[in-house]
Amino acid sequence: MSTPPTDSTQLPPPPVIDWTRYHRYADLTRVLQELEAAYPQFMRLYSIGQSHQGRELWMAEITDFSTGPAEDKPAYYVDGNNHGEEVLGCQVALYTIVHLLSRQSEEASVANLLATRAFYIAPNINPDGAEYSMTTPYNHVGNGHYLPWEFQPPKGLYPADVDGDGYILQMRYPDPAGEWKISTDDPRLMLRREPGEEGGVYYRLLPEGFINDFDGAEIVIPKPPHGNLNRQFPVFWAPERGEYGAGEHPLNEPEAMAVARFILSHRNIAGALAHHTHGALILRPSSYRADAELPPEDVYLFKTLGGVGAEITGYRLASIFEDFTRDKRNARNGGFGDWLYEQLGIPILATELWDLAFAAGIRRMDHFPVGAKGTEHQLALLKWCDEQLDGKGFIGWHAYTHPQLGAVELGGWDAMGVIRNAPGHLVEDVAKPVVDFTLRMAASSPQLEITDTLVEHLGAQLYLVRVVVKNLGYLPTHLTEMGLQTGEIPGVTVKIETENATLLMNEAVRDLGHLDGMSSRRTGWSGWNPPWGTDSRVVEWLVRADSEDATVTVEAAAQKAGTQRKTLALSAF
Repeated sequence: MSTPPTDSTQLPPPPVIDWTRYHRYADLTRVLQELEAAYPQFMRLYSIGQSHQGRELWMAEITDFSTGPAEDKPAYYVDGNNHGEEVLGCQVALYTIVHLLSRQSEEASVANLLATRAFYIAPNINPDGAEYSMTTPYNHVGNGHYLPWEFQPPKGLYPADVDGDGYILQMRYPDPAGEWKISTDDPRLMLRREPGEEGGVYYRLLPEGFINDFDGAEIVIPKPPHGNLNRQFPVFWAPERGEYGAGEHPLNEPEAMAVARFILSHRNIAGALAHHTHGALILRPSSYRADAELPPEDVYLFKTLGGVGAEITGYRLASIFEDFTRDKRNARNGGFGDWLYEQLGIPILATELWDLAFAAGIRRMDHFPVGAKGTEHQLALLKWCDEQLDGKGFIGWHAYTHPQLGAVELGGWDAMGVIRNAPGHLVEDVAKPVVDFTLRMAASSPQLEITDTLVEHLGAQLYLVRVVVKNLGYLPTHLTEMGLQTGEIPGVTVKIETENATLLMNEAVRDLGHLDGMSSRRTGWSGWNPPWGTDSRVVEWLVRADSEDATVTVEAAAQKAGTQRKTLALSAF
């Protein structure tokens, strides 16, 4: 960590960042270090661990350190690039860092957030996977633990860049039993063959690759080993045979372990946002059970918070299980968000940043990424690609003589450049509304405040000390109903310390339980509606002053709502 310069006029200028270019690990490291050097009073950079291949997992801790350390404030956690190929998540997380640092002197709302809250932002928690995705033709590389080009099954197809053009696309070849046909509207477009349809030229579609032990007929496609960090957390975890990429045990991979240790050692985290791609979605818990199995208060909360994000970004809000799981018999296991919410009580949402259909103006009723949609849908995607990218997002079909299959054609979408991630010139357009959403979520955290103080001279050397402790935030100090049920989140404590004075009545440390936030008052008061919660408590002590400079210091603290201290003079001695 760099040492802050004492003369602010000698601070280096903030780095100039080219947002049209995706940042590889070395560039990301350099930019983060330059940001820390430029804004030492607002940012500290440190590693929370190392990747499988030894790259540092950078964490940017951001707050106004002049108003207190980060650990004394409610904090908001943001990460990106959980999956290696989802490099847009890193860009948006980095954009959030830059926004907070560069706008704190210009926007009162950002300055207030940094004065009262902290941010923990990890732009890239999967640097190995991101590096391979950006420098090789392989899009799905997990966390780099298992290298796909080293995987060759004894029998079956394995993905590879067979023609050396830098892409792993699709292979199409004629097959009377094929389930695809070429569109008459655009020869690039492959359409599904209808049930009972006969009399045309039909094709098989396969991932680009080579086939081991090919018998001329059967083509199997084994799953290569894959480290999926978002299946490794200790909640509803399932072994590899039941959940692809789950590893040998929970927190099997060093990146997942580092994130878990960081979360558990920073108990002031009061909310989280995980950036994934793609689909133009905001996802809410749960990944593995229906809304009816969750506390109804939390379902309402997630819909409310997610609804704010949907309004700001234009994305659709979806339950991972209810709306984003095709086969309800095969729910997602070991998810980061489920662990954070169900084990620790912390509200978390996830973005599925960017969507080609969304960019093309298509508003889909389902929540699934680009797939085998209808002709009109796919033609619109190609039209957008042609107009906005000069056709570069789709690699046209071209002939190739395959060593096992013979004459085939290779082609398809540039998955990294246009499907999984936004084209570079659109990154800022994607990031800006998501940053606004992030700041709104951080501002929704509970915020403890000592709002009123009274020191009343009762005569002689006796004083009544009275304080009002209030939660000014939207969320309660227990964050969620799940947080209350698990007992993971302690309540509010208030303590008094005396200097040249003696405490005579009431305990020095008082446990106030939890304080509700604005979220408990959803509607105007009515006897028919749920009762309002209590957001404030009064605490009193009887103190004797023992000298003219007698003082008392009152501290109110809540794990998720921050710590406040006020020193009061017993001035009428």
